[in-house]
Order: sequence, then structure tokens, then C-alpha cells
Amino acid sequence: MSPDPGERARHALLYVIFVGLLVSGGLWYLRTAPDPGEDPRVALWRRSAVEQLPDLPLQVAADTMVMAENGSAVRTTSVAGGSYDLTMICLGDGGRVRVRLSTTSRDTGRGIPCAQPPSQVTVTVGLDANFFMEVAGETDGTAVFRWRLDRSRGV
Repeated sequence: MSPDPGERARHALLYVIFVGLLVSGGLWYLRTAPDPGEDPRVALWRRSAVEQLPDLPLQVAADTMVMAENGSAVRTTSVAGGSYDLTMICLGDGGRVRVRLSTTSRDTGRGIPCAQPPSQVTVTVGLDANFFMEVAGETDGTAVFRWRLDRSRGV
């Protein structure tokens, strides 16, 4: 004797619910699983960036940022008016980060290549009371960007 069509439908519904719970549980596990840790290359790039562009006793500000693919960050700090040197490097597998120093215009910014070994780029900027920097990644993966703001020599 064949099973009742209503019973067959209930069995199918139970299988669908079971599969749905199994899939949602798997997705929940993947989203909440612990982070496997920092990529060893990124840790090496971070150490190398600090070695190549070290902190100085009289610097105004400095930071090392891990930039995700197409990520962005903004940094600001109060400064006394005058001339400043902004020195930057980027370590990564290619691409670049764009650095924009203006809060009023929407210029494209200066491209800093992310390479091995990195090229140090220094620009001199005149500031009155605030330093503003927006950094946007244009890389295929993670990169490490390091910058340091110093009072210009001779001023």
C-alpha cells in the first residue's frame, strides 16, 4: 500500500526544514568562527614600514594603517601654523593608495605605490591649525600604509 499524499507532503516539509536549519547553522558558524589571525605578510609589512619610516622624537604625528582592499581611512590632528613634511610609504603586492589632504576640494589625491621595497614619498604642506588626510586603497588585497608628519626643517 502506498503512503498517503498528505503524509508524503509532511515528510518532504520536514526534509526542507532540516536542510534549511543545516544551511543556516553552517552560515552562522562561518560568520562567527574565530579570526584565523593576521596574515604573516601583513605582520612583516607592518614591521618593515615602522623600520623604514620610524617614529622620531619631534614628530607631530604618525600612524601605520592596514588598508583592506578598496578600504579608506581619515586622519586629523591639530597643528600649529607653518610648513610640514608628510612622509609616506606603502607596502603590498601592488596597486596604490590615494592620499588627499584637502577637506574642501574633491581632488583625486596623490597615488602612493604599494610595492616591495616601498618608495618613500615626501610632500611639503602648509597648514594653519588642522591636518587632514584621507587615504583610499586602490589595491588588489591588503596593504600597509605608514605616514609621518614632521615640522619642516629650517622653519
